[in-house]
Amino acid sequence: MKIINVALRCIPEKQHEYEAFIAQLVAGSRAESGNLAYDHFKKLGSEHEYAIIEHWRDQAAVDFHNQTPHFQTFLAEIGPYLASEPEIIRVDYEPA
Repeated sequence: MKIINVALRCIPEKQHEYEAFIAQLVAGSRAESGNLAYDHFKKLGSEHEYAIIEHWRDQAAVDFHNQTPHFQTFLAEIGPYLASEPEIIRVDYEPA
């Protein structure tokens, strides 16, 4: 399994637009056959920091996701909503 965690900090004045924009990414990603879980969370104690936590069946599922229209739209249009660059952590997970 592939796990991807993305930390995002939005510009306070764009919070509502950011949340609507991300909702489209979440809905599209959850519908993908290789997706095991895809969630967007607001960080505790912060109004403008978020995390996307993704679980994918395998690398092929991640590769497919990276080419989807909803993810390509995210890449092309997320910049104006963010106060800083996203922080991305990628992890391989194989249950014992």
